[in-house]
Amino acid sequence: MKETITQVSLTNNEAGTNPVYNCIKVAPQDDAGGSFLKITGEDEQNEGASISLDWEEWDAVVKVVAKYREEWEWK
Repeated sequence: MKETITQVSLTNNEAGTNPVYNCIKVAPQDDAGGSFLKITGEDEQNEGASISLDWEEWDAVVKVVAKYREEWEWK
């Protein structure tokens, strides 16, 4: 048997929050057409909403966020 990581949960470290239901789940998925990335919000704001991206789409998103983040992030 081999250990395989199939999901990573990013949790909010606020006191009293349940990490199972207050997280963003990041996982590879495969619907018989090849793998892709699925991101699911498990909290009150997202209520299980998800987005699925193939790996090329993910790479494009990472690139554009890196390029524009400083411009988009304001206080």
